[in-house]
Amino acid sequence: SLGSGNHYAEVQVVDDVFDETSAAAMGLEKGTICIMLHSGSRGLGHQVCTDALEAVSRAMAAEKRVLVDQQLACVKVSSVEGQNYLAAMRAAANFAFVNRALMTKSVRDTFGKVFGTTAQLLEMRVVYDVSHNIAKEETHVVDGKEMRVLVHRKGATRAF
Repeated sequence: SLGSGNHYAEVQVVDDVFDETSAAAMGLEKGTICIMLHSGSRGLGHQVCTDALEAVSRAMAAEKRVLVDQQLACVKVSSVEGQNYLAAMRAAANFAFVNRALMTKSVRDTFGKVFGTTAQLLEMRVVYDVSHNIAKEETHVVDGKEMRVLVHRKGATRAF
């Protein structure tokens, strides 16, 4: 199902197009009807984060490292805690992907049934699927030195 919080299913219409080339590449134009699904791992990702924060906080305390905010807790990716977090996060991300795929199939099947046709004939297809609340390896400058770091954007996805 959609889950709780800010998750939703919404029927939308394209009112304006600001980039004709991009819109055309996605098969969108003014007047196109779209279905937007916003859902994820049904709480699994939240539990993964909660569990990881507890484990990371214990590891930091053992190393006598103190932060001003527990939400900024960190460990080396190569540590046991880091590897456990990555494995659990990947599982939650995979679950969320499958959850969205199953909901997409359900929406397509329902529209086909309501309109007495098929999703293919209605030209219902995924335009864009993006995950958020996951960690990604990125390059950033830290203390004047370029480094590969793991960045976790809670409730967001990288815009570039």
